[in-house]
Amino acid sequence: MSAKEFNELPPHLQATLALEQGHYLYHRIKGWCKIDLYWLHDFYVEIWFLYDLKSIGLVRALTTSRQLEPYLETIKLKLKPQRKDK
Repeated sequence: MSAKEFNELPPHLQATLALEQGHYLYHRIKGWCKIDLYWLHDFYVEIWFLYDLKSIGLVRALTTSRQLEPYLETIKLKLKPQRKDK
């Protein structure tokens, strides 16, 4: 499964896949959310938990290095080189 295919799935299925098949890496806090980072297949996934830590507000596969920037000062991640389209 690719990150694009993952992002096209319904959010409840995205969350289930990340939580059951992904490898938990790290978390960060942003405002009213706890954001968990997972490694799934060959891409990174964020799950945004709302302040009650029982509700999921967002699940997304990270498809650019820029989306991973909040983690780079804290943990070491493998980044794919960005393709430059002509």
